[in-house]
Amino acid sequence: MPISPARACRLFLLAGVALSATPVMADPVPSADEIAIDDPEDESGGEDIVVTARRRAERSQDVPIAINAFGAEQIESTRTYNLRDLQQLTPSLVVTNTNPRNTSINIRGLGNNVAVYNDGLEPAVGVYVDGVYLARPGQSVFDLADLERIEVLRGPQGTLFGKNTSAGAVVVTTKAPTFDVEGGGDVSLGNFGFRQLHAYVSGPITDSLAARLFVSKTDRDGFTRNRFDGRFGQDFHDLNLRGQLLYKPTDTLTLRVIGDWGRQHSFTAGSILLGAIRAYDNGTTFANNYYDRAARLGYTPVPADPAFRITDVDANPRYAMNQPGINVTADLDLGAATLTSVSAYRAWNWYPHNDGDSTSIDAGADFHQSNEQRQVSQELRIASNGDRPVDYVAGLYYIYQSIRAEAVNRYGSRAADWFLPPATNAAVGAAALNEYNVVSQSRPVTDSYAAFAQTTWHVVPGVDLTTGLRYTYETKTGYFDQVATGRSLAGLTTAQQTAAQTIRSRYGVANRYDAETSAGRLSGQATLSWKVADPVLGYVTYARGNKFGGLNLANITTTGQFAANPVIAPETIDSYEAGLKTSWFGGRLTANAAAFWTDVQDYQTTIIDIERNGVSFFTNAAKVRTRGFEADVRATPTRWLTLYGSGTYDDARYISYANAPCPIEITGRTICDLSGRKLPGVSEWAASAGGEVRAPIANIAGRAGEVYFGSDYSYRSSTNTTASLSRYSVIPAYDLLNLRLGFRTNDGLLDIQLWGRNVTDETYFLSRAAANTGAITGTLGDPRTYGITLRTRL
Repeated sequence: MPISPARACRLFLLAGVALSATPVMADPVPSADEIAIDDPEDESGGEDIVVTARRRAERSQDVPIAINAFGAEQIESTRTYNLRDLQQLTPSLVVTNTNPRNTSINIRGLGNNVAVYNDGLEPAVGVYVDGVYLARPGQSVFDLADLERIEVLRGPQGTLFGKNTSAGAVVVTTKAPTFDVEGGGDVSLGNFGFRQLHAYVSGPITDSLAARLFVSKTDRDGFTRNRFDGRFGQDFHDLNLRGQLLYKPTDTLTLRVIGDWGRQHSFTAGSILLGAIRAYDNGTTFANNYYDRAARLGYTPVPADPAFRITDVDANPRYAMNQPGINVTADLDLGAATLTSVSAYRAWNWYPHNDGDSTSIDAGADFHQSNEQRQVSQELRIASNGDRPVDYVAGLYYIYQSIRAEAVNRYGSRAADWFLPPATNAAVGAAALNEYNVVSQSRPVTDSYAAFAQTTWHVVPGVDLTTGLRYTYETKTGYFDQVATGRSLAGLTTAQQTAAQTIRSRYGVANRYDAETSAGRLSGQATLSWKVADPVLGYVTYARGNKFGGLNLANITTTGQFAANPVIAPETIDSYEAGLKTSWFGGRLTANAAAFWTDVQDYQTTIIDIERNGVSFFTNAAKVRTRGFEADVRATPTRWLTLYGSGTYDDARYISYANAPCPIEITGRTICDLSGRKLPGVSEWAASAGGEVRAPIANIAGRAGEVYFGSDYSYRSSTNTTASLSRYSVIPAYDLLNLRLGFRTNDGLLDIQLWGRNVTDETYFLSRAAANTGAITGTLGDPRTYGITLRTRL
């Protein structure tokens, strides 16, 4: 594993001897009181997190699934308030987020294709909040706080979890209303104008009705300065409200109603110039490259140095996003089993504006795609209670989703000068492209129905066989409708009009088509687990998953000689896993390991089709394989010291990808064979480690408490961000170190924490690529940030 000496030193000195772990410091779910914990009187023992990965409350160490679980205390102390921060604690999770819509969530190298964001496709990693599936990745970008726990389930989870969780699932559970009055929250201040507030209050309304109200407000100034107007991009403004009611009229009936609303906006000028390609790999000049265009137009580019964090755009790039939702969950205890109903409605609205040329030249005035998404879901399931020879869970699931999308390309007054070759006739180019507008509407609509069942047969004491099946039938319909308007061509000659129309055809003309697809697919899994001894659990699993197909609602040709099929077939995933979970010394030490092998047929990606005149479009093309191993260890040698760590090796490759697009640095070839090359979006090596040391203090404002120091370290090896695997799209390896120092009272009344994130000020990228102008740009991650947090609990 290629870790530099400096990185190794940071890991050794600041993360201690931790190896890897499912983090400790977790608050159990309410039903945890029913589960006995080893050595309950030993305060130095480790705490086992209770999870619901199999739709019932179980200790994480008893579940034969590769899982990372994080409790409320871990989430708050490490300031893990979004999925991008969560990946620093669980290396198998990769979250790529250049903007909320373009969010890619991957587990073990599979999930969203990092090179393509398409409204007609579904993610393979499911995100669930309080049992509700979030159908678009952008819905998970809001602040996540006031949580009970987060579970990261690795590998296909398609039997029990709603939809398209063929690569894994992220399961978020918020804190429920309480029948004891409680309240609290935290206030934070930091550099870059960081201000954050979390506050909650919970308590009874009547003997059978309780309520909880939570508010979250986060504001931060930007990191990148826009030379054009002096504004700072990558700022962040987020507001969230969540209200809940918990109704328990009897001991057997529980009704929980959750309503939430969130709003977020940002000035997004964040793409940094890193240079430009001046020649192809074979030595041929890259004609009309970025610097040639700039010189021809008299434009002075910003310095190609990420240290300056300078951009230069004139189109006021920004986004506004909001989402409301309501969730009604009912649990009815029938004695032998519990019947559960989860009904939900959610909406997600995304309104961006982007500069289309990444300069202050009026060329690409506004390039964006907005979304208005609506979803309705209903799940009904029954799960057995108590001890029995065979435990079971079964149910029905339905989800409806509609996305109204508008894609806009508005060209400015100098579009022809910037985008067209210099040999283009000036009058023709200006008439064709200046003030040219291409606007498309699309609307994919999905109806998905499923029936599922899973049983756990206790074959003999210590040996369990878990089997599950899920049948899903899904229909998807949609349309693509594009119109284009521009200057009148009446003043040009016939030949010039023909030339102008040819230019416009390359940038978008009127186009409309309808598409639909439907399919039924069977997924399932079988797991054999063996409790070798009380502290040792071994298991082997085979799972068949499906990432359903979709519609490529983009500007493709669907008629004529070069017609492409807008229907994309499902992916089929076969996953094999063997794991070992161990717990020692009354829970003070847990050590888990897993090895996995996953084959993917009909991988959804971009191809170049020679039969269609070299057209590039999104379809099923490749076979993919990921394989590797993971290790998790946590240790609590004393009540004053907690150590954790986690590591993963992932060999993810294209097995067959013969008709792939060539990287931009290749010229003279139509297609490239990327078979055997690494899959984009996957780091071969990733690790995290850290811990917390505490020392008691007899008196803090008249209360007993403790001083604590904690650190969290994460490392990821290099990865690529484009399907073509261009070397200009490589994100170099990087590591991040977060530190915290504070003191807190034992009763939770006072917790003051000084914190720093990326304390070494590592320069790292969220994205990196070369445009067709040859300009190499990247979006930078956060620089060093630091601040202070005051937390209280009443």
